[in-house]
Amino acid sequence: MQREINSYTQPRPRFHFSYGMALAPLAAGEGDDSILLTAANQLNLAGPEAVQEKSQNVTVTDLNLQAGKKAMEMSDFVLAYSYFDNGISFLRKKHWEEHYTLSLELFDLAAKCALTNGDIVSLKLLSEQVIAYVRSYEDKLNVLYLVTCALTFSSKLPESIEKGLDILANLGIDLRGCRSSMETCVQETKYLLSVYTDDEILNTRQMTDPTMIMAMKFLGKLELGMAQMMPGSAPYVMQRIIQLSLLHGMSPVSPIGFVHLGSYIAKLGDISEGYHYIKLARSLLDKVGSRESAGEVICTGTHIRSYIEPLQATLGYHNEGYAAAMASGDIIQAALNNMFSLGSSLFAGVNLQTTRDKCAELCIFLYERKMLIFMMNVKYFEHSVFKLIGIDEKPKDVSAEEAKILTTNKSVMRTYNYQKAYTSFMFRLYDDSKNYAEKYLDFVDSTWANLWLQHAFQAFHMGLISFWVARNSREQGWYERGERSKLALKKWAESSKWTFENKWYLLEAEESYCNNNFEVAKLFYEKAISSAKEHKFVHEEALAYELAGYFYVELRDTEKAMEYFLLAHEKYHEWGAFGKCDSLFNSISQSDVLQQEARGSLSSEL
Repeated sequence: MQREINSYTQPRPRFHFSYGMALAPLAAGEGDDSILLTAANQLNLAGPEAVQEKSQNVTVTDLNLQAGKKAMEMSDFVLAYSYFDNGISFLRKKHWEEHYTLSLELFDLAAKCALTNGDIVSLKLLSEQVIAYVRSYEDKLNVLYLVTCALTFSSKLPESIEKGLDILANLGIDLRGCRSSMETCVQETKYLLSVYTDDEILNTRQMTDPTMIMAMKFLGKLELGMAQMMPGSAPYVMQRIIQLSLLHGMSPVSPIGFVHLGSYIAKLGDISEGYHYIKLARSLLDKVGSRESAGEVICTGTHIRSYIEPLQATLGYHNEGYAAAMASGDIIQAALNNMFSLGSSLFAGVNLQTTRDKCAELCIFLYERKMLIFMMNVKYFEHSVFKLIGIDEKPKDVSAEEAKILTTNKSVMRTYNYQKAYTSFMFRLYDDSKNYAEKYLDFVDSTWANLWLQHAFQAFHMGLISFWVARNSREQGWYERGERSKLALKKWAESSKWTFENKWYLLEAEESYCNNNFEVAKLFYEKAISSAKEHKFVHEEALAYELAGYFYVELRDTEKAMEYFLLAHEKYHEWGAFGKCDSLFNSISQSDVLQQEARGSLSSEL
């Protein structure tokens, strides 16, 4: 009896294989996805051992290839990889000789899914197979591209850039040796485009040369890496993308060139014209016949839109960019959209507990995909959020690779020092604020060619720190840094009063305080508070109240100071910054200027 039960419960390879082979013709003819996937599943359950005829290996492999492509269309890259992996297992010896085209496509797509899934070991094994057996250099390009992508979010970003430059040189596109400035590249590109209308650009013919299409993909990936590590060279990459698009036709990468052009123009000061090219890039996505670069176009464009539209209204755009990137398997842009969405939430004053939860989800996403550079940036951000909330963190061990990144990757060093300076400022640690601000400023000109939303907030906080240090040290250099930040925020307020007006006003107040122009300072503190309140920036309303409180302490107006400290405490609490609330209470309680009665009043209120 037990033997009979076992016979029914044991896998039946022959049955699964026969069923799958019976469905195979229907899967090809009916166009029914469910039949295709069922057939592939049945054949994979049977396994290669169930194959009886040599021709069946090719049939099953091709069926898995089609099933994997269908899974990719559904953005399920884990499922897609399983089909490609099964398809590879059905290939016979000498398959590279006898079924070259099938083998190459199967391995290429499996490698793409491995990258998307963060399976770097499988990517390495698959790419080595392709490189060993392909018949031409051009046939290596796809896996070489995927390998360079994998390097971009490890400690080997410089190596990724060098590999990309070498490959492009082999394809006749030499990017080394260009010494043109951003201004020159932008002006030359604008001059090139001046003879075309937007409609003519949108209706430019499609690029058809497969090798040139792959070269454009390398250029697109270099644009991101060089913008991060070699900002002086990145605009030239943008220029070449646009030149080649006009010469050879538009490719899926062409919108990346236009969106970065818009970003560079905006960084040079013309937000409105930059925004024009952002919109052109979005329109071009629908013309090139592929959404492959949609994640990057949306991501980069959203930053410029945030300088024009109310910040809170733009928070959903990065979610759209993440969805677009995941749909095309662009894991780098999926991660960046998630990261920038997180940063925008903090800057918009979203409740800190919500931001903390988003941060935890993103850390898991990055950890699973082994995206170490991005994970380090998010961890520094998370530390600031924890500090504001009042969560104690246990010191974490730093791996050798993390230590290497922190000493070699300037964009990571910039983020680290900014977050340290920001939290030090928020918790009124003067020496640390000054120290980390100095270190941050060392990396400003050597990282990120683009204009990101983060740059405005970094300028804002650095301006506040600079005026604080200038008041204490009387060093002219700090005053000048603060003034530069104030002028930058004033200009951005012209393009988005909603997002930047209150920040500009607060910097005006701090500058007037520095200059002992107290009546003007009073006016601007009130305007900063009113503007932050009107535009729903609860955290910056709190900050304006707090800084005004310190100002009134200096004037010995303890009653006004206490009123503003209480209001700051209320708004910080509303934001969810409970750690900051405790710090504010302790800071004011220890003030030698405030009278004992005032401290008692603060204690009873809080």
